[in-house]
Amino acid sequence: MSVIRRLVAMTDFSLTAEQQFASPSGAAVFYNRLGWEPLVLPERKKAPKGRWGDLPRLSDEELSRKFGATNNVGIALGDRSGGLVDLDFDWPEAARIADAVLPDLPSFGRATSPRSHRLARCKLPKNRQFKIPSSAAHLFEAERSVVLELRGDGLQTMVPPSVHPNGETVRWHDDPRGVPDADPEDISRRAGVTAALAVVLSKYPATRGNRDNICLALTGVLVRAGWGDDDVDRWVEHVATLAGDEEAAKRSGKAAAARERFDAGEDVWGIPALCEHLGIEPMADTLRGWLGVSGDGPGEEGAAILVRPGFLPQAVDAAETALLAAGVPIYQRYDSLVRPVRLTVSAQEDGVGRDSGALILQPVVAAWLREQLALTSKWLKEKDDTVRRVDPPAQAPVAYLARVGDWRVPFLQGVIQSPTLRADGTVLQEPGYDRATALLYDPGNVVFPAVPEAPTRADAEKAIAILAKPFRDFCFASEADRSVTLVAVLTALVRPMFPAAPLFAIDAPTAGTGKSLLAETIGVIATGHKPAMLSQGYNGEEDQKRLSSVLMAGDQVIIIDNCDRPIQGDFLCSMLTQERVRPRILGKSEMRTLPTRCLVMATGNNLTLSGDVTRRALICRMDPGMERPDQRQFSFDPRVEARANRPELVMAGLTVLRAYIEAGRPMPRDTIGSFEAWNLVREALLWLGQDDPADTRERILADDPAKAVLLDLLRLWRSALQDRPVTLAELATMADKQGKGPAQDLVAELIATTRYQHFNARSVGRFLAKHVDRIVGGLVLLSESDGSGVKTYRVRDVTASARAGRDIEPSPF
Repeated sequence: MSVIRRLVAMTDFSLTAEQQFASPSGAAVFYNRLGWEPLVLPERKKAPKGRWGDLPRLSDEELSRKFGATNNVGIALGDRSGGLVDLDFDWPEAARIADAVLPDLPSFGRATSPRSHRLARCKLPKNRQFKIPSSAAHLFEAERSVVLELRGDGLQTMVPPSVHPNGETVRWHDDPRGVPDADPEDISRRAGVTAALAVVLSKYPATRGNRDNICLALTGVLVRAGWGDDDVDRWVEHVATLAGDEEAAKRSGKAAAARERFDAGEDVWGIPALCEHLGIEPMADTLRGWLGVSGDGPGEEGAAILVRPGFLPQAVDAAETALLAAGVPIYQRYDSLVRPVRLTVSAQEDGVGRDSGALILQPVVAAWLREQLALTSKWLKEKDDTVRRVDPPAQAPVAYLARVGDWRVPFLQGVIQSPTLRADGTVLQEPGYDRATALLYDPGNVVFPAVPEAPTRADAEKAIAILAKPFRDFCFASEADRSVTLVAVLTALVRPMFPAAPLFAIDAPTAGTGKSLLAETIGVIATGHKPAMLSQGYNGEEDQKRLSSVLMAGDQVIIIDNCDRPIQGDFLCSMLTQERVRPRILGKSEMRTLPTRCLVMATGNNLTLSGDVTRRALICRMDPGMERPDQRQFSFDPRVEARANRPELVMAGLTVLRAYIEAGRPMPRDTIGSFEAWNLVREALLWLGQDDPADTRERILADDPAKAVLLDLLRLWRSALQDRPVTLAELATMADKQGKGPAQDLVAELIATTRYQHFNARSVGRFLAKHVDRIVGGLVLLSESDGSGVKTYRVRDVTASARAGRDIEPSPF
């Protein structure tokens, strides 16, 4: 008899540790005979390679050939395996609770996570996650917010005898031939109570005190949910036993009495009381959803706040608890409270334009907050020995907004509209608030495919070709300029991953070349809509105002469009290299702390970057080589194509970066100044054979007008004074005595660097301090201080011998 025939015919299937499946192929054939569809998984991996949903069903003989000795085994869930459903317990508490709630479902797991999966057969209406909401995440120490999952159609699961990525073998605890047919409503209902009891178990007190009240409230909750008395008593005792309660047996046996009171319309403790005893008030609505319990039953408490003189702090505390329990989307952002808003129409305000569909952050104002307090709480006031309902007092939202640093709502770094990577290289692709990154991921109506866990270099090479496709009709001046575009797209997708990232400038010799179109296409890939567009202000203060407004709104991508004067400024430089900035709020004396994790692009004809911005930018030059580029016709609209293919483009970009990380970052390069972490994006591009986008920075430095001004100043200084050290006061006196001559020309040049019409030593000193020790054109400005703090300056001609071991120019970044 062949090996396959022997495997198919076996009936003595043992589940002891010593008698598991002999091989992956044997297991695959066994599962195939059960009507399940086996999938070939790579060694120690939890997912198959490629698009397994399109693969044909394999025969026993094909399975025997396909599976090697070290392959893992997967099973396609849902209709492809006869309605197979996997209950995946992410919390160990849920797996332990399931021993009592779902004992009839066969289980498997591994040494450190036993019985973490149970199987049934039914037609699930939809896959479902039982997840801790972001408003309550801070109450739990669990590594994952998902307590358990109901998984069916469209998904797969890794089964015995696979080896988990951590090296543990996955084993059956029960006979897989015993998977029962089940009612989908019953499975969903039992999964919900399992998740709820897991939450209770995780917060059950380790010491005596409030245990009896918790169990009484839990009994009332389960009775309200319609469970039978025997189940309620058994489950309450099970929770208490698992928690190490020495009096677990005394906690049960109270379901019948609770039911009698409930049926008679008398008070029975419910979810609010249970959550209060456990200290998890924000979980109330979530538990109601899991258990199918409404808030209208007899004795069910509401969030009532009694307005009394002298008790405003307590009322505001209760109001915040109600906001958290209701899941109102309020977040703290350093010293501000914000809420996410998606624009339904295009908007233009204060020099910043946004497209419809843009997801931005609005500051929480007292009027809006007061309305939310009214919606989430019942505000009551005593009058003439009666209690009547009232609106929240006007001072309540004002007091809450003033609690800077004491808010309990989640901290928000920013909002994103496509999957991204965390700082550790893992993929953030689950919509909602991500506690690890403090990002709110809202994809809107777009469904993104899963990013491969371990893509190869070949996968990355295919992905970079996909990513480059929307830019095929643009006329780049060089391959390095094309690389700047690709690295800008990658940066847009993972900008929150890095504390700093460079400015991306898009330049052309004349109008109509497609600069704004290129920048908008990059923004569409990352966000699904045109990015925030702002024009240059008429001065540095106006620039700061507009840049501050986009930082406050949390725009993911911004474009400074059609720049007609040099791009410069201390605030812009801080935005590019610091994790947060503190601009002054327009019209107020207060400062506001703002995160800076957005992609900044700038467009213009023959762009000029000046001062410190030159060391913080990459530039993409486009040149169609024609007099009227505006008459050139694109064969397609890149923005329309990017929007249509956005899920594929986003996955391609993240695949490139994941593949490079998975390969161990094999092409390390010297980091670029303040952008050490961001250098990962540049390295990934070079790893795939693309030109170095950093090559374009030489062009920026060569065209720096501030550098040219400094060089002229140093040459004039050297001509006037040679190596002689002078104080600024001595220089001014020398110019007065000398009259028309080199010293007076030098003083006039220094006056031009300030906003004064006369020689101001303090202002000139601040200008010179920015350029001390910087070598330009072989000249360097040196400064020394005497014991009293008086500074002398001189310009030295740096010879080849003096420059040995020193860079002529500091790093451009």
